[in-house]
Amino acid sequence: MKMLPKPLVLAAALLCGSAAHAADWFPLQVNSTGADGKSAPANYVALAKAAQPWDICVSFPHLKDSFWLAANYGITEEAKRLGVRAAVLDAGGFTQLANQISQIENCVAGGAKAVIIGAISQDGLNNLVAELKRKNIPVVDAYNGIASKEVDARSLTAPRDEGWRAGRYLAEKHPKGGKAVKVAWLPGPAGAGWVELFNSGFREAIKDSAVEIAETKYGDTGKEVQARLIEDILQAHKDIDYVAGTAVTAEAAVTVLRARGLTGKVKVVSVYMTPGVYQGLRNKSIEASNMAPVVLVGRIAVDQAVRLLEKKELLRDVGPIGRVYTDADIGTLKTDTVLAPTGFRPVFKVGS
Repeated sequence: MKMLPKPLVLAAALLCGSAAHAADWFPLQVNSTGADGKSAPANYVALAKAAQPWDICVSFPHLKDSFWLAANYGITEEAKRLGVRAAVLDAGGFTQLANQISQIENCVAGGAKAVIIGAISQDGLNNLVAELKRKNIPVVDAYNGIASKEVDARSLTAPRDEGWRAGRYLAEKHPKGGKAVKVAWLPGPAGAGWVELFNSGFREAIKDSAVEIAETKYGDTGKEVQARLIEDILQAHKDIDYVAGTAVTAEAAVTVLRARGLTGKVKVVSVYMTPGVYQGLRNKSIEASNMAPVVLVGRIAVDQAVRLLEKKELLRDVGPIGRVYTDADIGTLKTDTVLAPTGFRPVFKVGS
């Protein structure tokens, strides 16, 4: 994998003098995966500006939660910074694969020159990607992952790494040989690819530690469902030390534990960050959370799309590096790398 050429780094440095805000998010350390499948750290440096106002289609599964709102914010802000036009599509939910495909086809028919896809399905978009390849429309796989090898670039979150980091936090706090601690583990809905990755990463990280999973419960990431599952586990196991799982799990756990008088006795760990988890860390009702820079993943995807259109060198498969924050150091988090601003509403069009 070729690294970004030195002139690009110089251009970014020169830009700082006239528009310092433009370089706030880069250079950014990422994991870059080469054609051989091997990953290595790299510094991502974005373009100063697009050569022309390209039309880019952006497809999201939905825009109903804070994760996809942050994705929307990152992508639309980067489109503004680079000076390109973006049409943002909301497929309506993870059951709406056919709608996602038809929306993208219509967007391309309307003149889009590149497509960024937050995929509903890993395999269900392969035929569409092949069709776009035949039309010479670059495709950037953003956030969720598409199985097709014909994708031109990828800017992804890494659910397995997120699960692993949350588990590693607990394993380091409770190493092998120490007093055993019991965890209620709620990774999300059964069968979802990202849930299985959360699960495998978390379980791998706690092997050979004093951390034991008392029970695993799968369920929809609605707060009522998660609260009910937590109640079930606490009823069945009187010796739970931690509730760990999705951000919705963590938010629901705070309420359940408060109602049961268990705040502080049973601690809460989240696999990813949301505004609710952030507030929980600030007020110390949540002990720790992994953080993936969702906003920056979107910014990279837009930069990749422009580089593909302008046939410029690029890192083709990247993922920003996350970390775990605790209630002790959450004040150091740059929230605009992870969360949309308070009160942000989805943006569906950038440029005229």
